[in-house]
Amino acid sequence: MDIAGHNAELPEIRRRTRFFAVLVLVVFAALGTRLFFLQVLEGDSFYRVTADSVIRTEVLQAVRGEIRDRRGRVLATTRPAYNVEVVPSRLDRPVYAQLLKILADHDEDLPDWETFLARVGDKRDRPFVVATDVSRETMAQIETSMESRGVTVRTEARRYYPNGTLASHTLGYLNEVSGDQLPTLKDEGYVPGDLIGRTGIEKQWEPYLRGRKGIRKYVVPRRGVDPSTIHISDLVTGPTEVAPVPGENLVLTLDLDVQKAAERALAQYRAAAAVILEVNTGRILAMVSRPGYDPNIMSGKLSTEAAARLFSDPFRPLRDRCLSDTFNPGSTFKAISAISAIEDGVITAEEHTKCYQFVQVGRRRFRCTKAHGVMNLQQALIQSCNVFFYELSMRPGMMMRLSRYATELGLGIPTGLGLNGEQAGFVPTEEWHRQQEPTSSQQGFMIGHALNTAIGEGATRVTPIQMAVAYAAIAKDGILWLPQIIERIETNDGRVVEEFQPRVRSHLTITADTLNIVRKALIGVVSNPKGTAYKARSSKVIVAGKTGTAQANLNRNAVTGELPPLYARQDHAWFAGFAPADAPLIAFAVLVEHGGHGGDVAAPAAIQIAERYMELKAEREHAESAEAKPAPRPALP
Repeated sequence: MDIAGHNAELPEIRRRTRFFAVLVLVVFAALGTRLFFLQVLEGDSFYRVTADSVIRTEVLQAVRGEIRDRRGRVLATTRPAYNVEVVPSRLDRPVYAQLLKILADHDEDLPDWETFLARVGDKRDRPFVVATDVSRETMAQIETSMESRGVTVRTEARRYYPNGTLASHTLGYLNEVSGDQLPTLKDEGYVPGDLIGRTGIEKQWEPYLRGRKGIRKYVVPRRGVDPSTIHISDLVTGPTEVAPVPGENLVLTLDLDVQKAAERALAQYRAAAAVILEVNTGRILAMVSRPGYDPNIMSGKLSTEAAARLFSDPFRPLRDRCLSDTFNPGSTFKAISAISAIEDGVITAEEHTKCYQFVQVGRRRFRCTKAHGVMNLQQALIQSCNVFFYELSMRPGMMMRLSRYATELGLGIPTGLGLNGEQAGFVPTEEWHRQQEPTSSQQGFMIGHALNTAIGEGATRVTPIQMAVAYAAIAKDGILWLPQIIERIETNDGRVVEEFQPRVRSHLTITADTLNIVRKALIGVVSNPKGTAYKARSSKVIVAGKTGTAQANLNRNAVTGELPPLYARQDHAWFAGFAPADAPLIAFAVLVEHGGHGGDVAAPAAIQIAERYMELKAEREHAESAEAKPAPRPALP
């Protein structure tokens, strides 16, 4: 071998060796840098990705709190509902046909096989709910014959109102959180599919009722990964399971028996409202708005047809007439007019006016129901003489007095209950009337408005709950209550979280003498043979109150020019008062929309409710007395 040639190759070999050595160093340096980046700098991120691929988080729904009446009877609770779920990729036509046969009597309209597959599209591995809230019998049939064939029955909690439509507007209902709400509610833990209170107590007290969700983390099988070899605590930080916290229970001031009595008294009327509350506390015993709705349906799956019927119903079943609608009070307002005049010394109880059946103001006649003859204040209230109050309203300063005392009695102002978009109503002032006709210089213009206001017509608008609160203040001690619907909040195990005491809104400046004069007249409305509610009087309880027959809106339709239907042209029937008259316990306001004369329609319903209240009171006192009485000793042998 040529030594010179061999020596010439050595530099080349060394050069190549150095090159490969540098190359290896560069590769290892790059690998080391990458490993440092992956394991040190990005290690936590990749760890989380790895953990997330084998860890699943199950959301544990909280049980919604119950709503109960004052005696602990359940008004709203939660029950299990059984939903049928299918995975299309595991189904075939015969299995689907069998499922259709099992669900034939269910409310939901299921498509045929081809239509179902078309709806599913390319998401055949995803579970689909095909029927909700099936019966226990259907659930058992599916579980025994179809559980392993792509059909599963899942249990979910569903809101349940055991009394159906009873107190539906007060309780309210739930439905799914809308897409528009989610951006603002996601921080509070709401996700698509969650239910939220929409109206009534369910909406107002949603944060207390809903509770807090829990979570449970668990290992899921993955290819090449045995779940039994993985310790979940090694992969996640924090707790692996957080128990859900049940919602708190609400105990209402409502009395289920009184609510039933009020609903029964108004059952024959298409549209009506009633509010009954305790004179001594302002606590609401019953609130009725007819027609109602079934919150079980509203909180479940409302079909398109059912929704269309509800929203197109001319009697507006979703509207809360106790709080959300306002009406002319009619002659029930005359008690306020009487208070305004007596308290400020405009008239005395003995002053008389002669009723000729009308009052002439300019070219217009303001009419009364008949020619009553000579009337004093009490007789005018008992017989509901319009002319007496027309004459009264024309005295100087009466418009100002009417608005001042009506406001003091809580009219034209929200009561503070806060449910269902409570309306304020409206009590017109002299200044307001002047603003409506700023160019009018005729004195008759203002007098005409004063006449209408004095008998509860014109621009005056009130809600039934306002009238009930006002008459409660008239009934006893001149106390204007903040009406109360929540008595206390309890935990799921019955521990009292918070208890709400009755709250006084204000003490009336009206003297006891004035209230006594008006109360005596209100007793006569029912007890005096000439009283407008005399035919409705009761032999079981002495009731005091005032009838009202308020004019309905007869304006023509702005588009068609047509008058309202015949039913809608009838007057609204009112009766507001308290019972027993000599020692008041409850106050009430009853309105029958387009019902006609208050003494013929609303007064009998109100007095029926008062009778049932007194019966319940006697029954409960008797039961409590029997429980307190010691058991008799056994006779000696």
